[in-house]
Amino acid sequence: MKFSKLILKNILRNKRRTLLTALSIVVSLFLIITLATMLTEFSRGSAEASPLRLWTRHSVSLTFPLPAAHLQRMATVPGVKNVMPFSWFGGIYKDEKNFFANFGVDANKLRENYPELKMSEAEWQAFINDRQGAIVGQKLVKLYGFTPGQRITLRSPIYTASMEFIIRGVVTGGDEKTLYFHHEYMNELFPEWAKDKVGTFSILANSAADVPKIAQAIDSIFINTDAPTKTESEREFAMSFEAMTGGVKQFMYGIMGAIAFSLLLVMANTMAMTVRERTKEVGTLKALGFQRGTIAGLLLGEALLVTTLSALIGIGLAVILFNSLDVSLYIPQAPFQAFVPTRTTLLSAFVVSVLVGAISVSYSAFRVSGMTIAEALRSTE
Repeated sequence: MKFSKLILKNILRNKRRTLLTALSIVVSLFLIITLATMLTEFSRGSAEASPLRLWTRHSVSLTFPLPAAHLQRMATVPGVKNVMPFSWFGGIYKDEKNFFANFGVDANKLRENYPELKMSEAEWQAFINDRQGAIVGQKLVKLYGFTPGQRITLRSPIYTASMEFIIRGVVTGGDEKTLYFHHEYMNELFPEWAKDKVGTFSILANSAADVPKIAQAIDSIFINTDAPTKTESEREFAMSFEAMTGGVKQFMYGIMGAIAFSLLLVMANTMAMTVRERTKEVGTLKALGFQRGTIAGLLLGEALLVTTLSALIGIGLAVILFNSLDVSLYIPQAPFQAFVPTRTTLLSAFVVSVLVGAISVSYSAFRVSGMTIAEALRSTE
């Protein structure tokens, strides 16, 4: 700490260079934090999956529906607490760009199967009692201005059908960019070829220990039928969707690596210029009795101070921005919910900046601190 003033003065010798270097670190870390947060959001489904829920779909593909009659047989499987239909409608609100998730469900069972969905008792009862009723997530309210009692129409290109709903409640928790409505109402309006069919079944188990047994039992029941099933835990089901973005994730990791490497090159160039300009000063310090380790420590301290302060600014800006601005509202189609950097992401960004600072100056500091007094004073760099 006794050399802190000297380190600070050396950093401020060339204010423009220091400022530009700090800005490059701030921007780079902000981009890294943003990309890392996107990766976290892509994995949110599996990370927050309930250990008590399972999903059953057609064993061939999600695009193949299952008979609604499967529900009765699933409900008799030991360990099953609740089974309900969970069918994708694919409805569009007014315009093609207004696309959000909308599912037909069993309104009576939705609350028990998905306790994370929070709504007042009056709203739950209004939804359950109204066959035409629907409930919407809080983010959909912000995006489209939905209000309780409002009538809206969704048009599905999948079923070439339109459905009118009455908003009966606003849900918080879970995926807040989703609309839920009565599956029975959807079944009534479906074309003949789609009636009494279900996209997927959502199953609630009595305990986590029952989950693998239930999955095996259900699939064995329908294995030789016209509609064989594939049942898996909610985490496995979510991971199957996340696997579809595998290429995107690898690309984003590549971008983050490129940003970190570019940052290292910028910082290394800055420190190399700084050390080269002060080679004669190193000779003077050695003549005054400074040891090699002390000189290397001073140079390392300069690099770490620049990267640390820049990292704190970049991380602070990211935290302030993403906590005050709901990014998910500006990218409605993306599967983003909170979009707030995790502590792990912020800590990792800080560690990256410290490593960049240490690595960038290591060679230059080692080289110049190892010079003799005569070599350093004779230097023309």
